[in-house]
Amino acid sequence: MRSITTSVFRLFVVLVAASLEADAQTIELKPTDDWFSVLNGSQLQPGQTVVLSEGVYSDPRRLTLRHVGHSDAPIVIQAQDGHTVTFKRPDMRQNTFNIEGAQYLVLKDIEITGGSTAIRISKFRDRMARNVTLLGLHIHHIGGVAVTCNHVDNVYSEMLFQGNHIHHTGGHGEAFYLGANNDRAGKTQAVFRDSVIEGNYIHDLKGPNVSQGDGVEIKDGSFNNIIRDNIIHDTNYPGIIVYGTDGQGTNVIERNAIWNSGDHGIQAAADAVIRNNVIFDVRSDGIRSQKHQSASVGNLRIVNNTIVKKAGTGIRIDSSPMPSETVIVANNAVFAPEALRAAQSPKLLVAGNVFASSPDGNLQNYFPVAGSAMIGAADPAYLPEDDFDGTSRRGSLDVGAYRYRNHYDGPGITAGFKEIQLPR
Repeated sequence: MRSITTSVFRLFVVLVAASLEADAQTIELKPTDDWFSVLNGSQLQPGQTVVLSEGVYSDPRRLTLRHVGHSDAPIVIQAQDGHTVTFKRPDMRQNTFNIEGAQYLVLKDIEITGGSTAIRISKFRDRMARNVTLLGLHIHHIGGVAVTCNHVDNVYSEMLFQGNHIHHTGGHGEAFYLGANNDRAGKTQAVFRDSVIEGNYIHDLKGPNVSQGDGVEIKDGSFNNIIRDNIIHDTNYPGIIVYGTDGQGTNVIERNAIWNSGDHGIQAAADAVIRNNVIFDVRSDGIRSQKHQSASVGNLRIVNNTIVKKAGTGIRIDSSPMPSETVIVANNAVFAPEALRAAQSPKLLVAGNVFASSPDGNLQNYFPVAGSAMIGAADPAYLPEDDFDGTSRRGSLDVGAYRYRNHYDGPGITAGFKEIQLPR
């Protein structure tokens, strides 16, 4: 099974961007028009763009999008440039958008508030939803999860969730709930695959109305997904959690910043690459691996992360039974009272890490300072190609999420969208 690569992802973005500029048929709507009839159902055609003007779009009926575009002619529903377009349900009896069996559909620059789940994606009859792009949405103060892809017997593929701002959810409270729990027999009920969750700003998924509140949750049996360049803070449950892939391609978690989680920063049972993440001030472990549903600990590559904690454990590998496949913990910079907790096992490989109780003399704003023990200490066998900012690591052997530079001119880590400086 092929893995999604950066080049494949960029190609899809180019196609989407081209569609927005193409001389396709454009439908312009405002709140006083019969916008519901245009958006509801499956009548929009490949290459059409719906442009929504300023205002609040509200209707008590169930809004269902079943539109099917083409790879070179997606259907786009977007706000007019510079306009604030808000979809606000008058009650919490229904989801704001129900996307059913849609393919090559783009939702862009829309605000969603009120209602239950903001966007619930599923198949329509035997037609699976795939190639759905959520771009630049602002989802907040809703009664449920922001985005779900979790219907039983569904396979979701080649989704792109990019540049969305999600906060103050309700109910289970996840920003992205992707895939579904296994049934009692251990059968995977829904699969989320070959997709990218990138460049989102996720925060404040907690409070009296939130029972869980993960940032990004990818369920058991889902595979070949990339979770990168997200800023996630103030979640009730882990900032990012993945289970196992049931022997399919690994999930990649890279270049994310996570803090103030009420649980772990990142939790992964198996079949994942976790690299170049910065994690600090989380309540439980920085990175935690433990058995979860059908996934036993194994096939993990935890490399070049920076973790800072005043109390507790930086990286914890809970493996009972012992890992059946290799777990690599290499080139991480972990500053915590207990840097690593893991039972000895021939399947556990630990190399090139810098462990200390405090970051003093090593970090300034999570970036290595001159003279740090992190500089030149990495095991070259496990170095990623780039670092947290996308800077090439070629010619360096630095531990942690950043490659050391004499003068750091990167964007640093702040609340808000991550500034991505690629390529370098």
